[in-house]
Amino acid sequence: MSIKSFLKILSLIVFIVIIIGFLVCFYILQAPPVAQPDPPKLQVHKRTALRGRPTVNSKPIAYTKDVYRFSIDQQYLSNLNSGEFSSKLVFSVALGQRALYSAELLDKELKTVFNWQKMFIDSGTEIRFSSKSPTIKVLISGKDWLLKDSTGAGFSVQKNKNALDIYLPNLQDAFNNNRITLSPDVEFSIEKVGKQWLVKDNMSQQTYEIRNDTKNKKLDVFQQSKYPIQPFLFQIDSSAMTALAEGKFPKDLREGFVSQKIPLSRNAKLIADSDGVNWRITDGSQKYNIRNEDGRLKVYIDLESSWFLVQFDGSIKGWMQRESGTVFLPPEPTLSSRQQLKQKLVAFFENLKAKVGISNQPDQIQNTELPE
Repeated sequence: MSIKSFLKILSLIVFIVIIIGFLVCFYILQAPPVAQPDPPKLQVHKRTALRGRPTVNSKPIAYTKDVYRFSIDQQYLSNLNSGEFSSKLVFSVALGQRALYSAELLDKELKTVFNWQKMFIDSGTEIRFSSKSPTIKVLISGKDWLLKDSTGAGFSVQKNKNALDIYLPNLQDAFNNNRITLSPDVEFSIEKVGKQWLVKDNMSQQTYEIRNDTKNKKLDVFQQSKYPIQPFLFQIDSSAMTALAEGKFPKDLREGFVSQKIPLSRNAKLIADSDGVNWRITDGSQKYNIRNEDGRLKVYIDLESSWFLVQFDGSIKGWMQRESGTVFLPPEPTLSSRQQLKQKLVAFFENLKAKVGISNQPDQIQNTELPE
């Protein structure tokens, strides 16, 4: 084959490749746009509630009550008592002559000879160790142990050359192992000393409650509602107190319920409190409280009602059942493979234009003066 024929064939192949590449790019760029998510429609478990059942990928964003997630060992009491989530070095202690002991003998010494309570006090740490019945579990003989006091609070003990390093457990790993990842921005508070704690993740706006189940010797983790239940409904002028004192429903009050799309039925009952300036409304399974506050009459949902109003932001509001109600947020739309390729191709062209120096902005002619 001559060079001339070879060049012709090569040119034809290159031309065909260019045409195919152009058609592929055209096909990808013609992918339909990704649907922009509308304001989320609330979904709950019960069909009698807001909008049927949630999809598989929906994420729960509100609960009427705390939801049990998982249980962890009581060893993490040491984290909760100190307010530390990661594995932190508490103190180190020199082994001295014991550094030369065999693994079995060192295991025995840690169990029978060491005064752990005194060691914690002498270390200067604020963490206290209750040594009424301490236990040592051998993880790796002569190298790694789990130390627990009488409350179940645990510490990791590791041999480091001629010393013992005592660490807190890693509470964050315990959450990760149960498919809950805490962000770096976490707040911790003690609700009841030794019994109840709150872990608030500010980035995900999620709060977890940890309860000490002393009977079963475990810590139970519950997930609280991501968004608070809004008991406040509306307020009216205090002039309505005259009608309320006579056992009548003022017009402003009824209109307020209508504005919330929960008009009072004919069977609604008005009950005055003993102080004569606050009232309760019972309308079937729904209950409301009227409170005289700051010169206004404010209407609230009683937390014993069958339905709660959940406010997510200025535009998203919905009702959910008190019993086993859970509000879900539908998932984001999933990109098709063609739409993903389109995004990558557009990004490639934008980077190429930036390198070449091509701008999408029209050239602007500077307003300069001609020299005289």
